[in-house]
Amino acid sequence: MDKKEFHRQKREIERSEDKHKALKLKSSFVPGGTKVYDAFTALVQPTYEKRKDEWLNILMYDLVRRQEDGLISLEELSKNEEFVTIVTKATLLAQQNHQKEKIEALKNIVLNSTEWLSKGKPIFDWSHRFLMIVDEISPLHILLLKTFQYPKKAAKEKGVRFDEEVSASNKDVFFKIYPEYKDRSALVSQCWKELESYGLFAIGNFSDAHTSEEMPYLHTLGQLKPQTTDFGNKFLDMIEE
Repeated sequence: MDKKEFHRQKREIERSEDKHKALKLKSSFVPGGTKVYDAFTALVQPTYEKRKDEWLNILMYDLVRRQEDGLISLEELSKNEEFVTIVTKATLLAQQNHQKEKIEALKNIVLNSTEWLSKGKPIFDWSHRFLMIVDEISPLHILLLKTFQYPKKAAKEKGVRFDEEVSASNKDVFFKIYPEYKDRSALVSQCWKELESYGLFAIGNFSDAHTSEEMPYLHTLGQLKPQTTDFGNKFLDMIEE
């Protein structure tokens, strides 16, 4: 870590501590405020620390397993500034999440980064960006991505068949595979648009369009076409073990 980065992180910690002190000071002006504040922090802090401990246990188990398989050297990685930063960022994000899909994605980004770093290949920019994306998306976003990376596989796993004479939009395909999401159509559509804005999907259209002019990635003749971009495929590769 260079001097500039050290001072930047130091300033962030100091700002966080100042906010904590200011909040406690404000609560003291409210009747019983300090007691409520102390009670709340006493409730939340153990949970926060528990999440951190659980995350580190899960992460270390897989890292040690990889070392035992001769894939990585933890001693060497511990000296790698890129790896330390990736682990630090992933740990902070893991503490802020309870959804297992996101915890798993964060863990796999760290694990998959070790493969590149152990070979001396640059991966930090990819890992950093993917960590930020995982922080901002939801399990529904991840489900959409996994479904439309290999929609034919997703349909088969759910026992869903598409008539060879029928054309279908992305919306048709998703709700036939996952009918339980029909009542959240607007939310699913918004998630799709967000994934397209990240560059993970090729197009932002999740509509009911049924012609190739309206939707160039239309699923026709029972052939379900992947919708993820190369960047989207790279992201999925990194968040999966």
